Amino acid sequence: MKALTIQQPWAWAILRGGKTIENRTTAWKYRGPLAIHAGSRWSQRGEGDEQIIHALSRRPDEPCNYGRALSRPGHQAGEFTFNAILGTVQLVDVHPDTGCCRPWGMSEYDGKANLVHLVLEDPEPLAEPIPCKGRLGLWDLPVEALEGRAAL
Repeated sequence: MKALTIQQPWAWAILRGGKTIENRTTAWKYRGPLAIHAGSRWSQRGEGDEQIIHALSRRPDEPCNYGRALSRPGHQAGEFTFNAILGTVQLVDVHPDTGCCRPWGMSEYDGKANLVHLVLEDPEPLAEPIPCKGRLGLWDLPVEALEGRAAL
């Protein structure tokens, strides 16, 4: 299975917050199931993103068994897992940004332009995260992470 490492809180937003677009600088030919891996880093940009804040405010009583707290007015502190597979999505399209796919699709971030949008559907969070080391880009999930995990 292919996997993609994403910083928190963006990984949470894909699986539980309605984020249907992931912004990248590389287009891939791959389409199909994709494991969402929460990396080891926290995105300050994500923490202050209005879409993330709005998504969290819509899910105030969701039980979280994650690892870092994020508090916002009107939302109980939720916690976020790092270094683990959190769930799966279907990667159904990859296309260059043309000002489309708002609100999650971006034209640039952190000085990077010419972005592509990964279009994600059917998020399926795992009941329990699977600890796993991530990688850059699109990568193959190690067999060890899949053993005994029929949910993937």
